[in-house]
Amino acid sequence: MRRDGRAKTVTFLVFLLLLAAVPLVSAQSQRPAPASPNTDTEATLVGRIALVEGQLLRYVPEEKDWVATVKDAPFGMDDALYSDENGKGEFIMPNGTTIRIGANTQIQMMALKEDVTEVDVASGTARFYSKNSKTLIKATTPFGYAVGQPGSSFDLQVGDASLEVIALSGDVSFVHEGDNQKYDVMAGSSSVIADSRNVSFGNAENIPGWNDWNVQRDDLWAKRLQVRGDSVQYLPEEIQDEAPDLDENGRWERVNYEGEERELWRPTNVDDDWAPYTDGRWTDYNGDNCWVPDEPFGYVTHHYGDWVYAGNYWYWAPPVVSVGIGVPFVGIGFGWYPGRVGWIYSGVQIGWFPLAPFEPYYCFHHWGPRAMVIGNFGGVNINIGSYRYYNRAVIVNHNNFYNVRNYNSVRVTNVNRTAIATNFRGAPVVGNNVISNHGSMKEKYNFTNAGVQRRPNDSVVSRIQQNKSVAANSRTRQCGIDPKGCCARRSGKESTIRADRCSKGLQQAGGLECNERRGHQVEVASKRNRQRCRERWGDGEPGSRRDLPSGKTECRGSAEGSRTIECSIG
Repeated sequence: MRRDGRAKTVTFLVFLLLLAAVPLVSAQSQRPAPASPNTDTEATLVGRIALVEGQLLRYVPEEKDWVATVKDAPFGMDDALYSDENGKGEFIMPNGTTIRIGANTQIQMMALKEDVTEVDVASGTARFYSKNSKTLIKATTPFGYAVGQPGSSFDLQVGDASLEVIALSGDVSFVHEGDNQKYDVMAGSSSVIADSRNVSFGNAENIPGWNDWNVQRDDLWAKRLQVRGDSVQYLPEEIQDEAPDLDENGRWERVNYEGEERELWRPTNVDDDWAPYTDGRWTDYNGDNCWVPDEPFGYVTHHYGDWVYAGNYWYWAPPVVSVGIGVPFVGIGFGWYPGRVGWIYSGVQIGWFPLAPFEPYYCFHHWGPRAMVIGNFGGVNINIGSYRYYNRAVIVNHNNFYNVRNYNSVRVTNVNRTAIATNFRGAPVVGNNVISNHGSMKEKYNFTNAGVQRRPNDSVVSRIQQNKSVAANSRTRQCGIDPKGCCARRSGKESTIRADRCSKGLQQAGGLECNERRGHQVEVASKRNRQRCRERWGDGEPGSRRDLPSGKTECRGSAEGSRTIECSIG
């Protein structure tokens, strides 16, 4: 049922109001500032594993080992995945990026922002789609990196000794690792093939069956999104691809909640006594417990927004980015969370319950609005009675916490409100105070009880560790728009990088002209830029150079009416 009256929106106002709201939970500190809402920190974007065929493995750096992962598990941060010899995977990002991988493919997330997706493909086959007008894709490899501009798509095939980049649509380029030369890759034309020393043209031939499988996936998504039900109008743009799952498994109802009539979503293909965070399992994800759902609607409803209880049913309130004038809202600002729940424990039992809107979520990493990042979980005291839904907690034995995929069959049922308030204690996060051997539990990293059939070789792990070091030490992200195919962003400022040398035979990108005598590329400058260079530096001699402070453009005299540009990436 489509509702009118949503033509006007108030963006960010709701977000600010939510951040300013007073939490319902009382939490006191035993140490100076053990928890912080980190309102100045950018929310963390996390993608979703939308499909798994064969076995898809995730590397666990804490254990230096691999675990099998599943559909609707997260893919973000610096996660490293590997598909087996029969494996395939599809990943959906909230910034409009879709990635698919084939068999024997190693892929690692390097950066995920609103306008940039950066991954490393060390081996195998991958297809990339940038499906909006602002998101750029960068795919690094041992031989260089490919860049897809907004609206583009391309294939990347990486072998032991070489790679091939095949453009499918839009603007795609490749920068060679050996000499930093950049090449346009044209859709419908030749591909680019490169090894560690040379670059040449290719026939743009896909691995047999790879394109057919991708076409099937494209057709499936097109059919799913073609029918627009009620849900799409209530979801932020970043997660509107999840709307069909809500339309197929529930309905939107006008519900009286806290004295206001609100539009909330209720699952209908479930039992009457159904509760959130019961059909699925918990796993450790970057130190916080992450919910891995086992329901078709479970991903979006357990990682975004809030669950509220009204009229004997659980309802989902979507995250609020904008709201129509006069339309009552409930929920938190847009952000991904591992699982917005509160924790309780007593002896060998552990429990959890959904957090109501405006109740703070304690965690080790800043995920989104109302996230309270703590340095030591022992420094926060929780008043259980202050939580709205503590009496609806799911309580299980420690032994079942990381070992089942549905908690209904192992749930402790003879615990009422009085027993919880009297015998249980609250905990901001799960640690050794909640489960005595939590720190040494290997099973906490499992996404499924299925074992790993075949582990990748040591070279795969070496690449992963190398990438983690690069990601940890880097303070900038390259985005591929200037002569080398990237730009550096530092503190919101844009700078460019050094000009590349020319090559013969392959078309150069970026509208560059080649100074054959000096062997340098020079970018044709506007009259304004030429004048600025002359005012600051004079005409100079070909190849002369002067340094500016880091992040500033450097002008260099070269051919008449042209300039080279440079910046440092640090």
